[in-house]
Amino acid sequence: MPCFRKGKCRWLLLVALALWPAAAPAAEFSGQMLTRVRETTVPGRIFVKDGKLRQEFIDDKGQTITILRPDKKLIWVILPLERVYMEVPMKPKWPGQFIQIPPDARQKRLVGSERVNGYDAEKFEVTVSSREGLERQLYWVPAKLGVPIKVEVPARKFTSEYKDIQERPLADRLFEIPPGFEKVSKPALDQ
Repeated sequence: MPCFRKGKCRWLLLVALALWPAAAPAAEFSGQMLTRVRETTVPGRIFVKDGKLRQEFIDDKGQTITILRPDKKLIWVILPLERVYMEVPMKPKWPGQFIQIPPDARQKRLVGSERVNGYDAEKFEVTVSSREGLERQLYWVPAKLGVPIKVEVPARKFTSEYKDIQERPLADRLFEIPPGFEKVSKPALDQ
């Protein structure tokens, strides 16, 4: 994802963050994450434990890790190659919603059930307010995980989903800043 490091599409990070669910405490899993915006597909990894989230992406400049810590009301963006991290306060309302059914949705209705990536999931159609008016979003939520594993926003040609999900215990250290990393206010984007 070279555009992230150049600052040209930081919105993609916000979109990815905008997909995070308010996870049920029992949800603990890892998997592959695929986010598609129009013709661009960004692969990554996802780790979920006790409402915490870790996303990993690799591009030609190295790895970018994002950790969401709702318990601390913080988001950490970590650049392992530079051994630095940024700390961003988690705000109650981001552009978009974390892969959760938005609590301020104007309308939410169950439209069926489907098997998605190995899980029986309820499919919800949600209507939310957007800059262009009302926007239709679709969410697939397996009861076993308690969090959405797929979202589609047809008007924005946006999809994000978790694949190859492995329900397993995860180390707490995955959701912490690695030792020896320096906190910066803004990373060196291109040197």
